[in-house]
Amino acid sequence: MTNSQRGIIIVGTGVAGLAAACLTSVAACSIGNVVADASAQPEGKSRPLEVTAESKDGKAYIRIIGRIADWNRNNSRDFQRQVDELLKAHTDCEVYLNSNGGSVLEATEINNQLKRFKNVTITIGASAASAATYFTSHHYTKAYGNSQLMIHKPMLGTFGNEDQISKDLKLLKNITKDYISAYSKKTGKTPAEIEALWQGGDHWMSAEEAKADGFIDEIINEDANISAEDVKILEACGAPILPAPTASPKPEPNTSKIMNREEKIAYLGLEANATDAQIDAGMTALKVDALKQREATKAAAKAEANADAEKVNALVDQAIKDKKITADQKQTYVDLATASYDAAKTALDAMVSKPKLSADLTPDKGDEDLDKARANWTLDDYLDNDPQAFEKMLAENPEKAEALQAAYYNKTN
Repeated sequence: MTNSQRGIIIVGTGVAGLAAACLTSVAACSIGNVVADASAQPEGKSRPLEVTAESKDGKAYIRIIGRIADWNRNNSRDFQRQVDELLKAHTDCEVYLNSNGGSVLEATEINNQLKRFKNVTITIGASAASAATYFTSHHYTKAYGNSQLMIHKPMLGTFGNEDQISKDLKLLKNITKDYISAYSKKTGKTPAEIEALWQGGDHWMSAEEAKADGFIDEIINEDANISAEDVKILEACGAPILPAPTASPKPEPNTSKIMNREEKIAYLGLEANATDAQIDAGMTALKVDALKQREATKAAAKAEANADAEKVNALVDQAIKDKKITADQKQTYVDLATASYDAAKTALDAMVSKPKLSADLTPDKGDEDLDKARANWTLDDYLDNDPQAFEKMLAENPEKAEALQAAYYNKTN
């Protein structure tokens, strides 16, 4: 396989299922594997990345929640645009972080955007694990009393010849060195001490342990809101302590500023002598416009997701039609193409179509020989090699035809 036939995909973790698709994975968290069997994904093991950025009371507020991955709609490219807008008015930034990690390269680029602010303070929710600790190691960090942190060595899953694997191993070593350096600078520990912490695999810390070891700077004297989903994710990731979910979420503090009459007039661009009715009409129009914008954004996102799904299914269906993969492998390759369309396409394009099972059979060998050869034919075989025979079967032996159809659809569902 040449380098042009090979894609690199960065995911939450990943050593399983990638060889089949000629993909490489570098990881820093034991969540969200790209797996050969999608049904093997533990329930609640990851949530899609959610990044929100807004301006409140003269400060930028950012939330980073879920699995860090470059194929999400919320990724470093989108985040850069949000930061561009915030930096027009703000130099300080408050970040709420609740993530079990994901792509180390994506986390690095998101952190590069955070570094553009003069001052950044991070508050950890239920957990900050793996690649998510890259943020906490670069900025002042607070954690609630029931927050948890986890560090471990970055992980790599690869496929290729010895030259390709050597190059991927060099990338992994560089990433590991970067994480050791970041943790050492944050904690004051030596690289050898960091190596000792993650020597046995995942190293989980309570807020108190993380504070004692220097991984965080401050403990908030209250507990974080923890959802049932947070608990499932912590359990799937192997956290040694599973907190109880918060009975009822705490209300968000009201940070909105109430404008007085003069401020509303200035904000709406009205004349100084505007009536209350004109002010109310202007505020209502703003709300309507905001609602329309939200609906338009949702519709655009849905349309984009549908278009991406159609593109992925078309790619995989064509591979099945070309006999490069079987129908029962469809979901595996749909997942891979959803994660990285270009990498999956490269892998599928490199595959060779499987030969037809009975291409050498012709009618001149006699009906008896054909009947024997067709004894183990599937619906695919009939449709590819002798569709007329299947049409005849539908008329003369409908029970057998229905059995072939049932076997095919049971296999693909």
